[in-house]
This record gives sequence, C-alpha cells and structure tokens, in this order.
Amino acid sequence: MADNKRPSRRRRESGSRKSSSCASLLQEDDDVDPSPDQTGYEASIIKYAIFYPVAVLPLCIPLLAAFWFPAQWIKLTCWCCSLRSARYVIVKDLDGKLRVEAVQYFELPMALDKSETSSLLGDVTGGPPMKCPYIVHRNLRYLYNEEDEKYILLRGFDRGYTCAGIHEMSAGLSTDMHNERLQQYGTNSIDVPMKSIPVLFVEEVLHPFYLMQVMSITLWLYEIYYIYAVIIFVMSTVSVMTSLIQTRRNMQQLHDMVKQNCTITVIRDGRELHDVPGESLVPGDVMVIPPTGMSMPCDAVLLTGTAIVNEASLTGESVPITKTPLSQSHGDLYRPDKHKHHTLFGGTQVIQTRFYNNSSVLAVVLRTAFSTSKGRMVRSILYPKPLNFKFYLDAIKFVLVLGVIALGGFCYTMTIDVKLLGPLLAIVRSLDIVTTVVPPALPAALTVGTVYALQRLKKQQIYCISPQRVNVCGKIKLVCFDKTGTLTEDSLDMEGVITSTNQQFSPMVTDPSSLLPCPLLYGMTTCH
Repeated sequence: MADNKRPSRRRRESGSRKSSSCASLLQEDDDVDPSPDQTGYEASIIKYAIFYPVAVLPLCIPLLAAFWFPAQWIKLTCWCCSLRSARYVIVKDLDGKLRVEAVQYFELPMALDKSETSSLLGDVTGGPPMKCPYIVHRNLRYLYNEEDEKYILLRGFDRGYTCAGIHEMSAGLSTDMHNERLQQYGTNSIDVPMKSIPVLFVEEVLHPFYLMQVMSITLWLYEIYYIYAVIIFVMSTVSVMTSLIQTRRNMQQLHDMVKQNCTITVIRDGRELHDVPGESLVPGDVMVIPPTGMSMPCDAVLLTGTAIVNEASLTGESVPITKTPLSQSHGDLYRPDKHKHHTLFGGTQVIQTRFYNNSSVLAVVLRTAFSTSKGRMVRSILYPKPLNFKFYLDAIKFVLVLGVIALGGFCYTMTIDVKLLGPLLAIVRSLDIVTTVVPPALPAALTVGTVYALQRLKKQQIYCISPQRVNVCGKIKLVCFDKTGTLTEDSLDMEGVITSTNQQFSPMVTDPSSLLPCPLLYGMTTCH
C-alpha cells in the first residue's frame, strides 16, 4: 500500500507515514487554511497575580476589555512560548481576526513497527501511550507537526492516495485501528454549538451600547428620573430577551436540522459485518450501502456497484445522478473534484443501489464531521465571511461623530460647573450631556426593528442565527442566481387549460373533466 500514497513535500520517507509521529495524517490543503498564523502562550502565575487585581479595581473595565478582545488579554496574562509547550494558541483567521484556541490532547499507543509496508497508523504493538496536542479551529482539528513546528490541518483520505490505493482498503479496519483513528479524528457528528439563554444575555448586555444604557439608567435614578429610567429599562429588557429567544430558537432549529442519527453496516476485522452508529465512522472505514438507499453521514467513494443519488441538498439540482465505482488506476491520484462521479457526499440521499451477483455495494469513508461537504456548508453558516458594507461603515462614523460631540460637551460643562456646583454635581451634569447626545434608546429601537424583521422572515420559513445580518439583507436590491435548474424541478404540474372560441381565449379551466366536447378535449384524451 505504501506505493499508492503520495509523500509529503517535507517528508524524507519514500512512501509510508511513520506511526510514531502525531503528524502522520497531515496533508496540505488549498481550499481551507491548512496552516494559519499561530502564536503559542503558556499561563503565567506572576502575570495573573499582577493583572487580575488591577483589572477588578477600576470598575472592572479591563475585564470588559478582556471580554471584547480575548487575544489581547492572553498576551497580557501569559508568556509567549513555543507551540509545542503552549497552553493557548492565538490563530489568525482568513478574515484577519484573532481567535484564542485552547490546546487539547489525545493519546495514541506507541507503535513499534515502522516499516514502509505498515499501514497509515502503523501496527499497534504496545508501548507507552503518546500524547498528541491539537487545537479545534472553526470546528476543524489541527494537529501539531513536529517537523514544521506548528499546527496543521488534519485531513482525511480525500487527497494523497491513488485510486488503486483506495481499493486496497476494501478489507476494512481492525477494531484497534478504528479506536485509534477515532481518537485522532473524533466522532463523526456535526454539532452546532448551543448557547443557553443566560450566556446569550450576558454577551448581549456586555455590548458597549447596552453598557451605555446601564450607565444612563443609573444616572437617571440618581437624579430621580424614575419614570423615564424605568421605561427605558423595561423596553430594553423586553427587546433584548425577545431577540435572544428568537436567536436561540433559530440555532436550535439549525442544530436539529443538521444532526443525523443512523446505523451503518461496516466491515471490520477482515470480512466481518458490524452494525455501528454513524457517529463512530472514521476515514478508512468500509461501509455497506443498502439497496434501498440511505442518507449519507460522511463523504465516501464507491468501490463496487452503482448508486443513484439525489444531491439537491448540496447543489440544488433535482435530477438524480448515477455514481459508478472508482477505477483501480495505479498512477491516478484521487481528488474529490476530479472523481465526483464516484464520490458519495455527506448530506446527500442515496435513492437506490445496484450490484450484480448478489454482492454488496461498498464505499470507503474519506471525510467525516465538519470536513465533509455537509460540514463545510454548516461552517459557512456558523462562520460567515465578513461583509464590509458602506451601511456599517457609515453607522460607525455616525456613532464616532456623536461620541466626539458628547466628549466636547462633557469637557465644556465640566469647566463651567465644577466651580459653581462642585466636582460631584458637575460630573453628573456633564454626563447628562453624554446621555443626551448619544440616545440610550438607540440599541432598543434597533433591536425592536430586527426582532420584527426576524418574525416576518420566520413566517416565510427563513431562519437567521445572526440577527445583525438582517440590516444587510434590507439593503439588497438585486439577487442573481446561477441557473434555472437550481430553482426548478424535473417535472411539470398541470395548472389548467384555456380554450379558444371565435379566436378569443376563454378563462382558464382548472378541472379538465368539466370541459365540453371540443378539439382540445379530444387532443388531451389521445395524448399520454
């Protein structure tokens, strides 16, 4: 099997992957960032002892800054170190944002057989367990590579193998090897993270706009503006809770829609058939596609037999596609885009299969969980690309201008009232200017409009887990679709017939049986 694998550019071995390395399954990728910019940090007790007391004292403002900018907070409270010994890793996204990912570990048995004829993970023959560090970035696993000294995307079997090499996996996995890969790849599940209502409430309240409201309400209560303060408080609370409940429901619906529970028949330990949960599938598993079809829980490539697949959930095309077995060409490297007519993609529906001589239709699992085609679609929903619309830029400029005006009014009022009213009362009067210039009810008004828009969208069965995108949708003036096949079906439904009398069309008749004898009726009865 070693001759059918493509060696890595940085690897010195001729064809095999050594089982003693945690990076044995790492390959480069060009459709996602396989190796983003990374910086490692380890916890520092000294910095904790210095910064946390300081952060709590001035009205917890530094802690709020840490909540808004977690990457900067890690830099202040931790020491920069090598990625191998790091506890936290700051990763730079494709959109330029910094994210903090905690380092996790899984254990692998130390393999003693390192020959080039060994399998992908080597023959597990005992030895002390080996701890392999990894991070989860945007629901994808990145394993630490000793050679590159950084975390690299963990890939499945979708690249780096020849077609003949994939066919050699038809015997399936042993139980030990399956358990080992399950540790590396994790379960085959697409779990949308669900935040509770209290967590969503805290995240919303800690937004700078709502902190401004809290300060304004506190100021008004101090100045005995009870009625206005209570009205703003009730309106803001109701609007925030309504928005959070709506967001929570949409997230729950997305979670239920992508979650899939099924039982799959796989080949294990030679030729034995085992029924296992779909969540336990790993790359390299050989699954049996039943004749009556199934919903694909992973990306797999056909080894034997043919399958008729409905890929409307991914491509929008309603015409079923026939999938054929992968050829056994030794020099042809497998690629999902090149061999898509042999690949069963996750989330698609296998309508039926066919094989001759009463044999089973077999497929090798290539990718699981969020690495599948269905997983990529879910990730695009959870992590949408940033949209730099002029609407948002103008809104930020508007708030900044108001802030500058409020700061000028604050300074002017302080210089005049500090001598007449005293420092405390002068500060209160100056803060009144700030609450007047920057309307405290602005976030509540925007939230009410967004909630109303979400309710209207829900009536049309359109669900949104990112309410701030509603404002962007309101600015759309033109929608372009790639082709009509995405919107239409491969069938025609009869709406009615229209007869003509004296060279004029009559009203449409929806029930043809009510037609009087005429050439149109005779023509309809003779056609199929």
